[in-house]
Amino acid sequence: MGSADSTSEGIPRTLAEKIDHLFTATLAPGEKPPSYRKVAAAINESAGESVISSGYLCELRTGVKDNPTKRQLEAIADYFDVSPAFFHDDKVTALMVRQLEVMAGLGSGDISSLAPRGVRANGLSAEMLAHVQSVIEDLMANGLPEAESKSEGGGADTGSGGR
Repeated sequence: MGSADSTSEGIPRTLAEKIDHLFTATLAPGEKPPSYRKVAAAINESAGESVISSGYLCELRTGVKDNPTKRQLEAIADYFDVSPAFFHDDKVTALMVRQLEVMAGLGSGDISSLAPRGVRANGLSAEMLAHVQSVIEDLMANGLPEAESKSEGGGADTGSGGR
């Protein structure tokens, strides 16, 4: 298993580090990661057949094993709602790690993780950070405002639909 310096800027590099990151990336403070049994059961139920065991999932996450099938990686990616490319392309990994950080920050209301690395304290006073945090908390409590409809010019919103 790699050492602590096997990641660059917090980006997981090995398969084990990537799987571990998925287990822990969106946890609220004090929340425990899902169990191997829970993840394996959900993956297998979704597939309608046995795709992965909890023991093998543990071995992948801890680096004991590192050669899952394509189907197993796709199933793990699907469970954690990331692209299978997360496991193969370091640029995709870095992008998705950043997206997971943003989502975790929004979910917890802690905006300190949303600023680009090295910029956290630069240029924003404590008062401004508190204001931004209160705006995020308000959005979380009340939901995002509805976008104005574009009744003229046929400007229909064709935003990409996610899950």
